Amino acid sequence: MKSSKPLRKCVYGPMMVLLMSFFATEGSSAADTSTEKKITKLFLTSGQVDLAREVVRLPLHRGRLSSGETVWFVLTDVSDFATSEKMGLTWAPSLSEAKDLASTRVAEMDEANNFTFKSGRVDFSPVQTLTAGETPNFFPPRLARAGSVGDAHYSPLVRVANRNDIVFNAPMIAFNVGPEKISFCGGNPDYSVVTDSVASICPDNGTVDLKLRFGFADGKHLRYLSFDANSEESAALEASTFAPAESDILQSGATEVIYTIVNGKTGPKDPERQGLNSALSGEGPSLDILANFKEISAGYSPMWDVQLAEWTKETIEKNQRKLITDGDDITAKSEAGLLVSPVGGPVKTIGHLVNCPVVGFTNE
Repeated sequence: MKSSKPLRKCVYGPMMVLLMSFFATEGSSAADTSTEKKITKLFLTSGQVDLAREVVRLPLHRGRLSSGETVWFVLTDVSDFATSEKMGLTWAPSLSEAKDLASTRVAEMDEANNFTFKSGRVDFSPVQTLTAGETPNFFPPRLARAGSVGDAHYSPLVRVANRNDIVFNAPMIAFNVGPEKISFCGGNPDYSVVTDSVASICPDNGTVDLKLRFGFADGKHLRYLSFDANSEESAALEASTFAPAESDILQSGATEVIYTIVNGKTGPKDPERQGLNSALSGEGPSLDILANFKEISAGYSPMWDVQLAEWTKETIEKNQRKLITDGDDITAKSEAGLLVSPVGGPVKTIGHLVNCPVVGFTNE
């Protein structure tokens, strides 16, 4: 890839697809494509997963701001167990820790579960732009611009004041447009009006197909979604919404950890390929690792504290790099000094947050 050329979301083809760090619509090079891919454990039960297309179909909700604008959104997670069972959402009890944050929007629901939001707007008109760094260190990118940007009051988390203050993960898909403007039932959506992770959207049917992300947890292949990030670099890499207001979630206790390898092995056919350098060179997704996720539990949250892990020069020279699929392996290698933080010292938080609801484990 020629890193001197910025890639924009109006450019189509495999290179644009493969460039995203957490994003891919093709199978990863680390996956075994000789057998049929299947979901072995589905967590987001309201979703219909299509691994042939690498999308999940979710109900598309239409709400409004109290000032009258139309809000198109999806629901993925909720802090209340009974509501999760009733609506097919992932139970994320730790989201209750975020109910009083400044960034958590307030809403009300009527008897038909229609949402009216007090605040929060997203501008979907910007053009997503990503220019890789110079070889061999394609990360960090020289230029990263998100394709959608939230205002100072936007966060995907919403506290429903008239439903016992339960907290939903309700990321926005489109804003202040009628259904005719976002009707792309056959695909090829207009990314100036919908979020960049949309594969197809059909308001008349009340559905939206969202592109799946590839990663690992507990040594297994995982599919998940990515909607928002508090840094523009992460949002551009993930094709998600830049939501700077959500930074306060990092101090709330409503987060888990996701590890991103910076300088793993490269080569599109190398079975141990992994990391941001590989992703930004166009080889495939970065294949990140959810730290402690095995199953939905009392500590689960879709809000992930991004921790970058970099192989040391000595480790690379000794050819000790490998594909990592388990968070405990990251911890062990950080304690042994094989992996470090790009800002120095052991792997640790760098203040980056992403909204990545889990979808399911696969058999790859």
